[in-house]
Amino acid sequence: MKEFWILLTPWQKLKFVLTLILVIFAIIFGIVNWQETEVDFLFFKIRLSITLLIFSCLLVGYMSSMFFDYKKYRKKEHEIIQLKKELENLKNT
Repeated sequence: MKEFWILLTPWQKLKFVLTLILVIFAIIFGIVNWQETEVDFLFFKIRLSITLLIFSCLLVGYMSSMFFDYKKYRKKEHEIIQLKKELENLKNT
């Protein structure tokens, strides 16, 4: 672990420490909010802890944002490919 820490840049060290602090806060948050609540879906009800409910909502939001960002990324990548082909055609003429 000592070699790992030595090889990190100051920015990576700061990022590592902040991530550790956020993980500790997330664990404390999870322990404090472990009460169960009833969640109504369209056709059924389920009992979940508040922590699992919040983290599952975060996960669904993250996954949906990744999906839409990926679509934008693919669209831009396709546009770059088209522009490179157009540039090659212009160079060849």
